[in-house]
Amino acid sequence: MLFNLPKITRPIGARFISVANAACFGRDVSPIHFAALLKECRSVNAVHQVHQQLISSGLLSYPASLLAVSFPPLPSEPFVSPKSLGTGVVAAYLACGSTNEALSVLEHVTPSPAVWWNLLMRQHIKEGHLDHAIAISCRMLRAGTRPDHFTLPHVLKACGELPSYRCGITFHGVICRNGFGSNVFICNALVAMYARCGSLEEASLVFDEITLNGIDDVISWNSIVAAHAKHNNPWTALDIFSRMAVIVHEKATNDRSDIISIVSILPACASLKALPQTREIHGHAIRHGTFPDAFVGNALVDTYAKCGSMKDAVKVFNMMEFKDIVSWNAMVTGYSQSGNFEAAFEMFKNMRKQNIALDVVTWTAVIAGYAQRGCGQEALNIFRQMVFSGSEPNSVTIISLLSACASLGACSQGMESHAYSLKNGLLSLDNHFGGDGDGDGEDLMVHNALIDMYSKCRIFKAARSIFDSIPRKERNVVTWTVMIGGYAQYGDSNDAIMLFSEMTNSKPHPVAPNAFTISCALMACAHLSALRMGKQIHAYVVRQHRYEASTYFVANCLIDMYSKCGDVNTARYVFDGMPRRNAISWTSMMTGYGMHGRGNEALEIFDKMQKAGFSPDDISFLVVLYACSHSGMVDRGLAYFDSMSRDYGVAACADHYACVIDLLARSGRIDKAWSIVKDMPMEPTAVVWVALLSACRVHSNVELAEYALSKLVEMNAENDGSYTLISNIYAKARRWKDVARIRNLMKNSGIKKRPGCSWVQGKKGTASFFVGDRSHSLSPQIYALLDRLIDRIKSMGYVPETDFALHDVDDEEKNNLLVEHSEKLALAYGLLTTSPGTPIRITKNLRVCGDCHSAFTYISKIVDHEIIVRDPSRFHHFKNGSCSCGGYW
Repeated sequence: MLFNLPKITRPIGARFISVANAACFGRDVSPIHFAALLKECRSVNAVHQVHQQLISSGLLSYPASLLAVSFPPLPSEPFVSPKSLGTGVVAAYLACGSTNEALSVLEHVTPSPAVWWNLLMRQHIKEGHLDHAIAISCRMLRAGTRPDHFTLPHVLKACGELPSYRCGITFHGVICRNGFGSNVFICNALVAMYARCGSLEEASLVFDEITLNGIDDVISWNSIVAAHAKHNNPWTALDIFSRMAVIVHEKATNDRSDIISIVSILPACASLKALPQTREIHGHAIRHGTFPDAFVGNALVDTYAKCGSMKDAVKVFNMMEFKDIVSWNAMVTGYSQSGNFEAAFEMFKNMRKQNIALDVVTWTAVIAGYAQRGCGQEALNIFRQMVFSGSEPNSVTIISLLSACASLGACSQGMESHAYSLKNGLLSLDNHFGGDGDGDGEDLMVHNALIDMYSKCRIFKAARSIFDSIPRKERNVVTWTVMIGGYAQYGDSNDAIMLFSEMTNSKPHPVAPNAFTISCALMACAHLSALRMGKQIHAYVVRQHRYEASTYFVANCLIDMYSKCGDVNTARYVFDGMPRRNAISWTSMMTGYGMHGRGNEALEIFDKMQKAGFSPDDISFLVVLYACSHSGMVDRGLAYFDSMSRDYGVAACADHYACVIDLLARSGRIDKAWSIVKDMPMEPTAVVWVALLSACRVHSNVELAEYALSKLVEMNAENDGSYTLISNIYAKARRWKDVARIRNLMKNSGIKKRPGCSWVQGKKGTASFFVGDRSHSLSPQIYALLDRLIDRIKSMGYVPETDFALHDVDDEEKNNLLVEHSEKLALAYGLLTTSPGTPIRITKNLRVCGDCHSAFTYISKIVDHEIIVRDPSRFHHFKNGSCSCGGYW
């Protein structure tokens, strides 16, 4: 014989591989006994030993025909081929969890059965090694093994979860080449793969081909419905579901198919807040007997809650025979998001009473609910209870917690949350955000929440550091928006505009701004009176049609921007062009007219708002009183104030009283204003005393001004503006010692007066000026032009108001100091750099001084420009020798 193989005289058991019987490996044994031995291996080391013996004995490489002659099987034993031994080794390695060794053996088995490749792929997918599973399928094809109808669904699942569109479309070609195009099991997996890769068009094409060939089943329809629901096509999902209910009901093989159908479509209803459709689907579930199922019940509770119908959610919850933690969480989340914290917390306490184990979703739902409603302290307290209970927070918990810290401005707690995230692995340090797993997406969300928190706590160095640490290609629209919004609302608006420009021009990784980004950029333009940049953003919005769904949001911000940039007529143009308006639209337009002193137009908008079906609220009346105050419409303002509670049931608050006091004081009725302060039904706030103090400046009432300031000091609400007002009142009354006393008091208290600064837009950008500024390259021409203008308007009757200059210099020096005021310098620059007929737009950080106001009125008679000046309280439009304020400023 070619091989000298002795006969086996007795069976060999599991102890064959023990140390005591290691010598047995020196004996020749039959393949049958090796196969039995492989089944009894319980460790990788044991499999290794048997595998080595198989290799050394050559049994894995014998031709099957020769092995049958050499080892004739016993009558009671089957024939064992080398292929069977090879797959036995693979099975043993897999049973011990050693996938690499199993793969190595499988590649040497010819031909290798697809079932073992499938097991290897399934194991890798189960362990989350999706790329390894795809690599194994490629090695399988190279080994010459033809995939079967179980192989391809495994591979497609890995491609979808990765997600990898390129790999998925490659295996689509494998499916077509191997004739699996009519296998509904594989085609359904193909639909799911394309949907997970975000390729909804390809998923729809595959689904259409399935239905055209008549091989579709309920799973096919469920897959495409879920795909449209997930990719923000809820109406399409509902349309397909309605067709599905008619076409494929008879194809449903079990109740499970109907359950998955219901659970797949309800998220579409939730995203649309489509309550009628939700009720229809609820009825469908009842008619087909799927409603008692816990999955359907939980989905209905969640959908009703998101549709704002907690009444229906409670009914479904109470009717459910079996409630799990998901059921309770859906109720807690629903109550929290609807703002019914009492009910949410009551449900939360009931869970504890019934000893229902609270999971991270429960805790996070309560924390998020409090954070979203601005109840930051309550959110922090719940988080502490969560940690003490031993529950582990996740990324969503940390994001909600950071939102709570931001709403409170609680920087120290925010820093603690930041440190907790790093310590517990909820935040990466390797700046890798765009990987394949879900964790990376959550990691970016935590970074975005940190930027938002630090910005709202006004720690921009930390916020910008985190922003810059995120690679440009990994930043999403939220990353850019929270940083731009932080600068616009709490920091330097110039930085916000620069960052917005960088975002829209960031190549090779441009990010399209969303409606929130646009609103933040427009807010920054409004703060800076940057009309040119605001117009550019408006043009961008017009060119991009993606903002049509956010018409209210963006248009309201445009109205506000144009109004605060001095172009209230364009604001009205935007307002008139809105197809629909909400309460904010009307209020923004009224505010715009009010700050420009156009009270009649503001009241006209107020009347139209009521005719359009909107009921005025406290904000509406505040704007109306503000408009009346800045337009000298005293009687109409008082009439509206009296009608608030009488005709509209709106109770006046301290801010409304402050507006009325300002209204009376500007018209010279300071005694009436003081009477209203004394008769207020609530304790006067700082806003009321500031309004009274401002009135005293206009009418030089020193005693009442001193009393108002004393009240502000008692409330710790005094600032440089309050002291500057009282100092100007003393100066106007020529009480120079009191002026000096106030200045010393400010110095000793560490209160510094903000320097006056004005900026104006010219052809070459924006120029800024401080008092006496000579740093600009055009300073010689600016001062020369001012000297000529002052000489001309003096001949027309202008008299410098030296009360607005320093008191301890002579009159000639006072005149020279008045010329150097920042708004005058800005005006001269505008005249030098602006084309005739073009409005000159000046913005000042402090209230316009009386002398500059007088000078601008005269200058507007001799220049071919409208001069528009914005200060912190209102706009002044100087034209043809008059100002829009009418003296009420």
